[in-house]
Amino acid sequence: MQTKYYKTSSFIQHTGNIIDLDELRRRQALAWEGGSPQHDSLARQPEPLGPPEEPEEPAFRPVVLTLSPEERRRARQERQAWRLDVCASLAVILMTAAFLLRMLL
Repeated sequence: MQTKYYKTSSFIQHTGNIIDLDELRRRQALAWEGGSPQHDSLARQPEPLGPPEEPEEPAFRPVVLTLSPEERRRARQERQAWRLDVCASLAVILMTAAFLLRMLL
């Protein structure tokens, strides 16, 4: 293992770290006006500086999910299949444990 020594002149010197938020917001606003925003972008969108606007639609709209009888039957069969799979797995584990105990005793 070798120790490396670095000169302090090779380090990045951070100067001008102070950011003017008004200037940043103004630049972002100009960038938004110049191009079309990406609607599918996961980047944080700039917040409006003015007072909040009244929403045209209510903020919460309940969604009622209805399943057809065929979809309900399929979901019930899936749950039943999972239950049987879990029971079979537990039975295999119990039989293995019983066999091991019998061999040990």
